Amino acid sequence: MAEKSEKNLFGESVKKKKRKSRLESSLERYDKETFEERLERLKFLNKIIPNEFGILADPETVYVFGEAKMAFVNGEFISTILLSQAFIERKLQLHYQSLGLENIGKRGLKAILTHAKKNNILHEYLTERIDILRKRRNPFSHVKPTEHEFNLSQRMVSELKSNKKYRQPFEIMKDDAKEAISLMYTIFTTELKK
Repeated sequence: MAEKSEKNLFGESVKKKKRKSRLESSLERYDKETFEERLERLKFLNKIIPNEFGILADPETVYVFGEAKMAFVNGEFISTILLSQAFIERKLQLHYQSLGLENIGKRGLKAILTHAKKNNILHEYLTERIDILRKRRNPFSHVKPTEHEFNLSQRMVSELKSNKKYRQPFEIMKDDAKEAISLMYTIFTTELKK
């Protein structure tokens, strides 16, 4: 259907301005309301990952890395945690494949970390940080009992008991996402031992 035009005082055609749909208006409002938060997360990201940084790898690895960054900027913290851990696991699996140790790489992140720690493939501090990320990711990927120490509710209770401070699940996930995205970049730039 052609757009209707009206005539102005001089008889010239004037196109009617198309009205925005409710979805367009809603998205614009969301963009405005979240702009400052997204900008702060982008600034954080630019502090830990240089602007001129690029990644040359297989398409899956490249997209996982890129989407983890975008998920973080957009405040999708569970996605950031899942994607960061997926990137780290891919990086370690590819390293193990390059060493001819596919059997370890195929067994999953826990087995990789156990082997890496035992054989000094990766600094112990990093293996521990990755393992904590893995444990924090697990309740989002696998159903865990309510009392599982890495469930958000248990972490909230534990924090409340230890420092008498209450944090919303959103705050906990935001901090986890910051740690995850930082760790992802650290692992990408870390040279793994043979």
